Amino acid sequence: MLAPFRTSIFTCLLLAPVLLFAQPSADYNPVPLSDLSAFDVPSGTWKVSSQVAMNPLNASAVSTQSGSGVLVGTAGSVLRTKAKMEDLRLRFEFMLSPGAKGYVVLPGGQRVLLAEGGAVHEATTSSCGFIGQVPVQNAAKAAGLWQTMELAYDAATETQPGMARLNSLTLNGVVVQQSVYLPLKNAVESAEPLGFEVMAGTLALKNMGYQQLADRKTLVVSNITYKLYKDAWDTTNPSQLEQEGPTRVITQELGNGLRDFHLVFEGDMVVTEDGNYTFSIAQSGPRAGLTVDGKKVLTVAGSTSQDRHLGKVSLSKGTHKFQLIYSRFPWRRPALGLSVYTAGARPYDLTALSSLPVPEPKPYIGITPKGRPEMVRSFVQYEDEKMKRTHVLSVGSPFGWHYTIDLNRGALLQAWRGQFADVTEMWYERGEPQLLDAAGLNTLVSGQSSYTVLPSSVTAWPDSSDLNYLGYRLTPEGTPVLRYALGGATLSDQISATNAGLTRTLTIEGKAGAPIYVLLGAGQEITQVEKGLYRVDNRYYVRVDKKAKVTTRTSAGRQELMMAVDGTGSYSLFW
Repeated sequence: MLAPFRTSIFTCLLLAPVLLFAQPSADYNPVPLSDLSAFDVPSGTWKVSSQVAMNPLNASAVSTQSGSGVLVGTAGSVLRTKAKMEDLRLRFEFMLSPGAKGYVVLPGGQRVLLAEGGAVHEATTSSCGFIGQVPVQNAAKAAGLWQTMELAYDAATETQPGMARLNSLTLNGVVVQQSVYLPLKNAVESAEPLGFEVMAGTLALKNMGYQQLADRKTLVVSNITYKLYKDAWDTTNPSQLEQEGPTRVITQELGNGLRDFHLVFEGDMVVTEDGNYTFSIAQSGPRAGLTVDGKKVLTVAGSTSQDRHLGKVSLSKGTHKFQLIYSRFPWRRPALGLSVYTAGARPYDLTALSSLPVPEPKPYIGITPKGRPEMVRSFVQYEDEKMKRTHVLSVGSPFGWHYTIDLNRGALLQAWRGQFADVTEMWYERGEPQLLDAAGLNTLVSGQSSYTVLPSSVTAWPDSSDLNYLGYRLTPEGTPVLRYALGGATLSDQISATNAGLTRTLTIEGKAGAPIYVLLGAGQEITQVEKGLYRVDNRYYVRVDKKAKVTTRTSAGRQELMMAVDGTGSYSLFW
């Protein structure tokens, strides 16, 4: 039976969007880590290795292998790059030992804190990403897991003399800082190196890359013509030509006065530098699209939110033909924006500023657990599956650890830490596509049933187990306990959150006719860190009782970690 649930909901009206341009790593200038020659006078506390391994439960258990590709440092002097820069984008991966602390030192002396996730889900001045301002949430991973940090930084600003600006900082795919103004001790009068400093423990770095940014335009549009059609908004191939001619600028305002219209722009793109160019379209309408030299670069289906959509193409120096199409929704204010960037250049607009008006405020609707767990029934889009999972339950905890389970399959789909749920797409306007989004640091677990009956430990794990969902009950604390019929047995599944992570307890009553196994983890690589502790890829840790009998095997091109359950069995997840 379905028990009632309570929710604490907050909404926030965003008056104007913050435009974030994701930058592919291929566009970065790599910092070579074959040796230490890319750094200025490196100290003896830094070395280059091929691999590094750390134990999240033991700060002294750090091992490295000889070779190159990974930079490993301990407390000591600041390691500075020979490359110097001012305004920049930076991307790197890092790993920390338990309790470790380090900094990225930016031009002007601003220091970005590097720290492990820890057990506290609320962000503080000790959270990774702190730079004079507390990040919006703690999106850091546990010690021993590789993390990714991307940032965009201006060493000086025209509007705020003596101030630098952190435009954005993304940690493990979660934006934790935006538009932070930072006072400079000394003005940045010329390019400066990047610095890396370890204050405690061990810090490892790899896949480091940067871009120096400049206000330059290596692509401009010219010889622009347009055709304006007055066909109905949902016409695929419009034919009712209203007017045509040359235009100095690209703007949807050419359709003013028409309730329904379609615009087709054509012209030249004059490129002054070879490179990979990323185009961005923001629009409100049934469709928009960009074609360059006859090849589709970007196609946008119906959109009302003016979200940015990216498309990338390699262009050589010279002139290239382009076509841009746009159609208007008659019940929406028209909006069309096209921008572009390439390595070393800031994004800039190719359309008139007035062509993309400030959008109407769109609320952010979130759910925050307070005092007791929160439960939300919704649809969830899992990985690259075409169909939505429709019978799922998401559970949020005041401890900051949350999860989604497919009720039909008993499949633990995803788990995350930090903020709980973004339900804007469920409850705003018509509630389409009715999807719940994890609002924190998300970890995909498995789309398969978590438990099944196997004749032997070598039998392949099925996509879906022969389960019969019986409903759930609530513990006095408000934690759901799911119940399933599995063969002749009844299985109870309880996932509880603590400060340290999620603990899953399975209880079996009766006999299923064959052993019941639980899938603890699956991935490309499962590593035993110590007795009872396993790392699944770079995603999460699995912890079991040291006396538990677990099986690690290779099946269907992946590794699986399984445990037979007879009576009661439990394991924990954290990351």
